[in-house]
Amino acid sequence: MNNRPRRRVGALVAVAVVALATACAPRTPGEDSWREDALRALSDVRSSVQVTRVALEQASDDRLFDRYLQTVVVDAEEAAGASADRFAGFQPPPSERERYDVVTGQLDAAAGLLSEVRIAVVAGNQGQLPDLLTQLHDAAQSLEQLDHDLRHPPEDPAGAGP
Repeated sequence: MNNRPRRRVGALVAVAVVALATACAPRTPGEDSWREDALRALSDVRSSVQVTRVALEQASDDRLFDRYLQTVVVDAEEAAGASADRFAGFQPPPSERERYDVVTGQLDAAAGLLSEVRIAVVAGNQGQLPDLLTQLHDAAQSLEQLDHDLRHPPEDPAGAGP
């Protein structure tokens, strides 16, 4: 009996197992690549927060139909959630582990705020809008500050000269 077909099948199974195992491993970017991913996620979520803030301001001035406002806040919430989730799936390099927690924490907080806005808007709770506008403004500022901090990381004191 010829063993070649069995060997081929065994080799193909081994190749498939290795391919599947490596395809499921999280990607570990370098520091610069990770920082670019973080900046992109922050920008996406900050844009969703700002779009929602502007839409609420316009609605407060009776310049937006309720259905359109609902569409805007739902779309912004979905976009922010997708960006936050995508970034959270990236494995941070060891040197960025602490900032990973800070970035994902702020992204999650902003996405949660957008969920609160959607709930209030769809329920027609107009009384909550002024407070939500303030929270959206604060969230946008926090995301902007974090963006700035990532673009201008503090210098390593150990690497500083005498």
